[in-house]
Amino acid sequence: MMTEPTPAASQPVEDGAKQRIFRAAEALVAEHGFEAISTRDIVAAAGVNIAAVNYHYGTKTKLMLDIFRTRAAELNRERTRLLRIATETQPGDARAILRALIEPPTLWISDDRRVALRFLNRARSEGPLEVRETIRTDVRHLRRFVDALAAALPALPRDELLWRFHFALGVLHHNQAADYARLAILSDDACAPDDRAALLRRLLDFIAGGFGLPPAA
Repeated sequence: MMTEPTPAASQPVEDGAKQRIFRAAEALVAEHGFEAISTRDIVAAAGVNIAAVNYHYGTKTKLMLDIFRTRAAELNRERTRLLRIATETQPGDARAILRALIEPPTLWISDDRRVALRFLNRARSEGPLEVRETIRTDVRHLRRFVDALAAALPALPRDELLWRFHFALGVLHHNQAADYARLAILSDDACAPDDRAALLRRLLDFIAGGFGLPPAA
């Protein structure tokens, strides 16, 4: 899902009308999807006129691309920070590297972060062509994790490592609200994601197992 932060994407969301447009569009897409909302829906929710959208973003597509780049950059920066800590303080520890990949999206649970993550998840399948093409082709951020895992797991052939990494990303992408709602029905409400620390531990144990690593002690 994630792309390399760019200078434009790394800037904070501005105050005022531009911020209201950004947050209104993000929340509407997270709740209803990309195709279900119009520019008029966005301006109504933001309390601005269409001219403000044109002034700040030009088009709805450019607005969506800006939201995606901004939120993906924020997520990538957090992952990169954790990866740097893992490789500096726990060199050769593949589990710590995997945790750096998994932890940010699992623990994005504040209201703003939850909305941002739902937007990013929808972008994978519903986003404008420019967004989906960026997701498909920009793998620089992910390559850092693959390289770190290759150094930590030298006995694992790189092609095999890449397959396992790909499957690990699939596990991460299959952790949305609808997925947990289905799990609740399947488990008769015995399984719920409310304890995020426990969820992170389970996810990490499962994904680490795919790389041949034992569960945490």
